[in-house]
Amino acid sequence: MGLAMLRLTLLSVSIVLLLRHAAASKFEAFSNEAEYDVGDSYFKILAENEDKGNTALELQRTPDVLVSGDGNSAGVMVNLSESGLSYVKDVLLEQILEEVTPLVLPDMKTRINSPIGRLDVEVSHNELSWANVSRSDVVLGKKGITVFVGHIHAGVRLHWKYKYTATYVPFPVNDGGWADVEVNGMQVNMTSVLAARNGTLRMTVVGCETHIDDLHIKLQGGASWFYQPFVNVFDAEIRAAIGTTISKRIVAIAEKLDNTLQALPRHLPIDDVSAVDVTIMQDPVIGPTFLSVCMKGEFVSLVKPSNSTCLDYELQSELLHSDSTKMVTVALREDVINSAIAVYYEAGFLEWVGDEALKEAWLNTHFWRWIIPQLYKKYPNMDMALDFSCSAPPTVKLQSDGVTGNAAVELTLLVKTDEEPLPVVCISLTVSMDAMVNVVDNKIAAELALNDLGLELKWSDIGNFPVALLQPTLRTVISRVILPILNKKFDHGFPLPFLPAIDLENVDIRYEEGYIFVCCDIFYKGGIVKPPGPLTEPLK
Repeated sequence: MGLAMLRLTLLSVSIVLLLRHAAASKFEAFSNEAEYDVGDSYFKILAENEDKGNTALELQRTPDVLVSGDGNSAGVMVNLSESGLSYVKDVLLEQILEEVTPLVLPDMKTRINSPIGRLDVEVSHNELSWANVSRSDVVLGKKGITVFVGHIHAGVRLHWKYKYTATYVPFPVNDGGWADVEVNGMQVNMTSVLAARNGTLRMTVVGCETHIDDLHIKLQGGASWFYQPFVNVFDAEIRAAIGTTISKRIVAIAEKLDNTLQALPRHLPIDDVSAVDVTIMQDPVIGPTFLSVCMKGEFVSLVKPSNSTCLDYELQSELLHSDSTKMVTVALREDVINSAIAVYYEAGFLEWVGDEALKEAWLNTHFWRWIIPQLYKKYPNMDMALDFSCSAPPTVKLQSDGVTGNAAVELTLLVKTDEEPLPVVCISLTVSMDAMVNVVDNKIAAELALNDLGLELKWSDIGNFPVALLQPTLRTVISRVILPILNKKFDHGFPLPFLPAIDLENVDIRYEEGYIFVCCDIFYKGGIVKPPGPLTEPLK
C-alpha cells in the first residue's frame, strides 16, 4: 500500500512538473511569431509553423497615402463629420459583433518530452460565444483611419485534455474536461487606408492589434480541482488564439466591404434619359474630425451617349468645415445641375406643344382678337397651338439667398389649318425663375416659380404688334401649364449619393455662391453590407 502511494505521488509530481514546463512552451498551432511596424500602427502576427506554408494573418505594408487634393473636376462632395463617423463606426461594430459570435478558435496542442516522461496536452472545441463592447473610437490621420475598440468583455468555451506516458508507468495517465474562459479588458485596434482606385474606393487593412488584459479560466470535469493552479499552461495560447482569429476575421470582413465598394456602380440611372456619374475623383480628404469623398457628379446622356466633357470645376473641402452639427453634409456645384439640364436639352425634352387637349380659351384665335387683332382678322375662330422650345440650355445660379434659373425660350403661335399647323408668330421669351429646393426620398427635388418675363418679337407673318400686351396672358400660360409640367419632371429629383439602406433625417439646406449644401443626420435601416457568415471551422 505504501509503495503504491509513493508511485502515485511520484506520478503526480511528474505530471505537475511537466505541466509547469508546458506553461513556457508554445503550442504547435502558434509556434512562431512575427512583428510588423506599419507607420504609427503596430500589430503582431502569430504565424503557423513554417513547414505548413501559410500564416494566420498576411498583411502587406501599404505605402503611406497622403490624403490631400483639390478635387479637380469634382462636382459632388460627401463629408462625414465627427458625429457621422462615430455613427458609422457604431453601426459597423454592431454588425460585426452579430456576425463574429460565435467564433470558432483553432485547436491547440503541444508535446513535452523530458527524462521523467512525455506529456501531450490538447485544447479543442474552442469557441468565443459572446462579446460585449463598452468603448470604441475613431482616429483619423495621415496614415489612415484607426478604429479602437476597448473594454471588451467576452466568453470562451473550450475542451481540455492531457495524456502522460513514462517508461516506469505501465499505462498512460490521462484526464480532461471543459473550461469556461472569461476575457476581460480586451482591446482591438484596426488601421485601414481608403484610396481612390478605378473610380471607386479601395479599402486596405494595414494594421490590426489585439491585446487582452486578463483571462480567468475555470476548469470543469476530471480532477479539475487539482489542475486549476496550473491553468497558465493555457493562458498564453488562448490569448494568441483569440487575437489571431479576431484579426483574421477583421481582415475577412474588411475584404468583404472592399468587394462591395468595388462593385458599386459608377453611374446611377435617373430615368431613361440620363444617369449621374458618381466616379470617385481622388483619395478621400481626411482631417482630424471629418472625412470627405469627392465624386464627379456630372450628368450623362443615355439617349445620346458621348465622351465626358470633364467640366472645369472643383470643390474646396474647407467649404464643408462649417458649424453644422449634422452627421453628413453633401455639397453640389451648380455645374452639376446645369449638366443635367444640358442632357435633357440635347435629348429634346425641353420642348412642348400646347393644343386642344388643354381645353383652354387661348387655343383659339377668338381669344386673341383684342391683343393681336390682325391674327383674328386673318384667321377668324380658328384653333391654335402654342409651341414652346428652349433656344439654349437653361442655366441655374446658386446664391447665398437661394436658387434662380434663366431660360431663353422661343414661343411660336401656330394656326391649325386643314393640312398642318401653320406658324404665324414667333416671340423670344426671357424667363427668370425662382426655385424652392427640398429633399424627398434621398433625392433633391425642386419646385419652380415664375419670377420675371421678358418678351421680344422675333418674326411675324401678320405684321408687327405690341408684344408687351401678351405679358399677362403668357405669364398665366407659363405658370399654369409650362411650370407644372417641368415641376413634375423635377419630381424625379437628383439622387444624393447614399445607399438605399440609409434614411436621411433632420435635413437642412443652405446655399453659398455656386454651391448647395444638404446637411442631415442618417439612420441605418440594415442591408448595406453583410460580413462573412459565422464560421463553422477555424480560418486557415
